[in-house]
Amino acid sequence: MIIGFLGVGTISTAVIRAMSDRPVQGGSILLSPRSEHMSTQLAAEFPHCRRMASNQEVVDESDMVVLAMRPQQLDEALSSVRFRDDQVVASFIAGTPPSQIAALVSPASRVAQLIPLPAIELGRGPLLICPAVAEVERAFEGLGDVIVWEDESLIRVFSCASAFMSTYYELQNTIIGWMSTRGIDEDTAARYILSELEGLAAVGKATPVERLGDLPGEHQTRGGLNERVRRTLGEQGWFGDLASALDDVYDNAVLRSPDPTG
Repeated sequence: MIIGFLGVGTISTAVIRAMSDRPVQGGSILLSPRSEHMSTQLAAEFPHCRRMASNQEVVDESDMVVLAMRPQQLDEALSSVRFRDDQVVASFIAGTPPSQIAALVSPASRVAQLIPLPAIELGRGPLLICPAVAEVERAFEGLGDVIVWEDESLIRVFSCASAFMSTYYELQNTIIGWMSTRGIDEDTAARYILSELEGLAAVGKATPVERLGDLPGEHQTRGGLNERVRRTLGEQGWFGDLASALDDVYDNAVLRSPDPTG
């Protein structure tokens, strides 16, 4: 299969690198000229990647087209591009479900929305595909934990649930910084906390879903340090504030104007 990328930004680059690291390559990857530095670098690094002269050239030679531009650029980028009815379209566009993408890429009709996260470059993390499209599932197989979902009306929940990544790193760095102020050199503090977080994630992933609610209690003792920190944050409304912030994103974030002229 020949896969073409319209938009070669950070996420596209992570996906392409992950695809290129798989033991068996399934075909060529065509790159749009936008993001000149990244597309040129990828084409020079991987022999199966080719940088094309225009978006239309990418579409003309591709079996699957990946839409990976920013939501605000979508309408302009596709306004003069012509698709074929035999093509599959995989969209990374947040806030625009497959049914809306289908109207922009007609006569192509097999459209899936994907939510790839930066860790995909390491072959880690979730990769949502909605709805199930066999060619898309095969093309992205092995790039993290593929989760197939059918109801596009709920994709926004997945997008908003991913909106804590920078918060996670802020939390991580706050603890590392606190250790540094208490006399631990930054390198040792970072190694300790990063390893701790990796271990906690591994335990969480290995725990059955019905037992996830038990993990906080299992990782603290009565009157112990973990309980004191969690209780203090809970009393300050920290966990409720996190849920409220996600509610705000879900209710109010506008990623792409429903009116292309707006």
